[in-house]
Amino acid sequence: MIRCLFALFLILPLVALAVDVRAEGQTPRQVGQWRVTHFTDGALMGKASLLLGASETQVQKYLSKGEYPTAFQYFLAQGHGHSVLFDTGTGKNLLPQLQAAGIKPEDIDAVFITHMHGDHIGGLLADGKATLPRATIYIAEKEKAYWTDPQMMAQAEKKDGFLLAQKMLAVYGDRVHTFAPGTLEMGGTAILPGIAAIAAYGHTPGHSMFLLKDGPNKLLFWGDLTHAMAIQMPVPTVALVYDVDAKEAVATRLKVLKYVSDQRLPVDGMHIPDPAIGSVRAQGEGYVFTPE
Repeated sequence: MIRCLFALFLILPLVALAVDVRAEGQTPRQVGQWRVTHFTDGALMGKASLLLGASETQVQKYLSKGEYPTAFQYFLAQGHGHSVLFDTGTGKNLLPQLQAAGIKPEDIDAVFITHMHGDHIGGLLADGKATLPRATIYIAEKEKAYWTDPQMMAQAEKKDGFLLAQKMLAVYGDRVHTFAPGTLEMGGTAILPGIAAIAAYGHTPGHSMFLLKDGPNKLLFWGDLTHAMAIQMPVPTVALVYDVDAKEAVATRLKVLKYVSDQRLPVDGMHIPDPAIGSVRAQGEGYVFTPE
């Protein structure tokens, strides 16, 4: 757990080095009547030293120069009378990107948080105040419990992540709603019409995915199921130092990859390089991701 938190604070300063930071979303994707716009805090190259369970041979085969491309993504979905966010990034680009998409902060009525690392909840605060004055914040109850646990915080080498999470929870107060996520096979736990929460534990104790659907049209926001697509797709048993429970994170990834491949369910992820949305299919002992 301490290693995971150290890695988190290692990566956040690197966001400042990200390239191709845009003040606008990409071309929106339609999921039935839902209109999904991709926002980003940029991209960078991660180091092989952050991997767990990767052999030297695998690193040489899949990672050029011992590095992998990664990114910092979050998403806006509009439809059925709602304007919602799936995560909020680090916070440095959220408001400009909303403005570029023609959305005011008060237009956002819900935010679905995959987990409470700073590169996912950072956009909820600016100068210690709420950036989204009307939004209800949805977080898995296990995730909230972890980041507010005094014992977990006491064990952490660095406290910043806990302090940020607790600050956000205090600022949004009773607008923070918790849920118990369901299973992918059963369609998750319905939160709003067309949006369901699905357990994907391991990266953090309450890490969750969200399924957006409208009739037969579906899109799975899988959060931090992966960080290093270049190696974690062909070798999904590779974990990263960011994972609180690497063994559970690997088990979750294997289960989800098989399901989305079998069901041909389109996915997006918060650390999948642009365009971040695509499809997964099995290949050999691993998988291949095809961007849209």
